Amino acid sequence: MSHVKNTIVLSVFISLSFATILAQQPPAAAVHIESGTWINVAPADAGFTVLLPARASEKATPVEGRPGVENYTLTLDTKLAGYVVSYAEFPDDVTDPNAIKGMLDRGREGGIATTGAKLESEKEIKLNGYFGREWVLELPGGLFATARAYWVKRRLYQTVFIIAPNASDPPEVTKLRRETATKFLDSFTLSGEVSK
Repeated sequence: MSHVKNTIVLSVFISLSFATILAQQPPAAAVHIESGTWINVAPADAGFTVLLPARASEKATPVEGRPGVENYTLTLDTKLAGYVVSYAEFPDDVTDPNAIKGMLDRGREGGIATTGAKLESEKEIKLNGYFGREWVLELPGGLFATARAYWVKRRLYQTVFIIAPNASDPPEVTKLRRETATKFLDSFTLSGEVSK
């Protein structure tokens, strides 16, 4: 099971390291893509659907030292926020709640240590009865992320919403970010065989 633990750390790091892209973005504009029609994203054999304001980039990265394990990542960067959805499938079917809790704890600690993030809050969550965790993190460079991770049978799913707030942001931008975060994070649902 150590390969599962190490890959959770890697997945958290990959998701949070996406935040560095946002640090180089121009200030938020008056009109945001998030105000338009969102698309339902359901990659083949991924076992989930999620709403995104535009088409995301998809990438599969082999996990070093773990033959056959890949981290699949969807990323989207807009002027308002960054969106990350990732998942990895492992050979071990872990169902013990204490083992899952321990893996999520180690994933959190590894991600924080690797990125230099500060944990603002954390809570246990569930999706279709599967165990998960939600973290709110302050990242270097004035970025903030809300990350959710779920352990589903042999898969680790993660959604991360990243923002670069500015003190001069108008109230409507702050409100749109909050509504967008909820819309994105709450839209993640399990599908197919994974949802059973």
